[in-house]
Amino acid sequence: MRIWIDLDNSPHVHFFAPIIRRLEDAGYGVVITARRFGQTEEIARSHGLHYLVIGRHRTPHFFLTRAMATVVRALRLTVYGLQSRPDLAVNHGARAQVLAAWLLRIPVMTIYDYEFVYSEIFSRMATKILLPETIPSVTLEREHVNMKKVIRYPGFKESVYLSGWHISPDVIEQLKLDPGRLIITVRPPATWAHYQNAHSEVLFRALVERLCGEQDSQVIVLPRTREQGADLKSSYGMRSPPFQVLDTAVDALSLMAHSDAVLSGGGTMVREAAILGTPAYSLFAGKPGALDAALERDGKLTILRTIEEVRNLRFEKNARAFRSNSADARTGEVILQHIIALGKPAAKRPPPLGQMQPLLPGSRSEDTP
Repeated sequence: MRIWIDLDNSPHVHFFAPIIRRLEDAGYGVVITARRFGQTEEIARSHGLHYLVIGRHRTPHFFLTRAMATVVRALRLTVYGLQSRPDLAVNHGARAQVLAAWLLRIPVMTIYDYEFVYSEIFSRMATKILLPETIPSVTLEREHVNMKKVIRYPGFKESVYLSGWHISPDVIEQLKLDPGRLIITVRPPATWAHYQNAHSEVLFRALVERLCGEQDSQVIVLPRTREQGADLKSSYGMRSPPFQVLDTAVDALSLMAHSDAVLSGGGTMVREAAILGTPAYSLFAGKPGALDAALERDGKLTILRTIEEVRNLRFEKNARAFRSNSADARTGEVILQHIIALGKPAAKRPPPLGQMQPLLPGSRSEDTP
């Protein structure tokens, strides 16, 4: 069975890398495409993945322009599919691949974990929609998701790669950080996302002002794109300490594990920090997702909703030698079996996650214009 995986965004690389290795170890053929966006390619290379770049991220503000960009990439992916002839397709919220697989008439599974994304394409064209158990069915029905296609997995998608993950000290030396001083990691909001709320930017600006008073701290800023990084330096004044705005990919997981606080405009990174046991704060002002709400109820995540809450933030140096990683080992196994079930019967069952070989950096990638 030949399985086609599309890497649409940076966080999807960490998510799919162990799944890809499991499938390959079991004898399945895996082909990978990627969209040029953020640090997707850098992270894919660090995992030793062989991929083909098809299309790049655009940030248009009009729905019609966004839709046309998706259609154009879908057509290019369709041509690729005709050439590579996969048996099924899998992605994490990649609408272009869903459309391409639908045109190719092959089974396609899309996975996503924020219930308020625009999901019309998924409901109409995906064969299966894989969602976390935490999202209530009543919410999905209200969002007009086709429940006949929905299947579930336990826990958080981040558990797929955080389960059994080990922290590395190399990032401290790479960024020349002083472990005896406060380390604060910041992720700006995705201002171009269709579900983004303008209040997130208001909260983020208040956060920048608050962190300017932390001159004895080390504030590591991880922009989502190079363009956003340049804007942070010019429009937000992040050119000097305590801020260090990165323009290349780093081992963000280890950085967050070493951090005394992680603040993000929402999304994967803030959940990663919460699962790793680092004090995590979300500035996402859109509709609250069920996963973030669950982490907030468990006391693992603080959702900042007002400027006053941001201004009153207090940071402390972590004195604990060990933090509890709450990743659920079942998540990756369940997702893997759902992928296999979508295709033909497997001739060989993948080995347990614990028997996976570590991923090696330095693989070659290919590109298309």
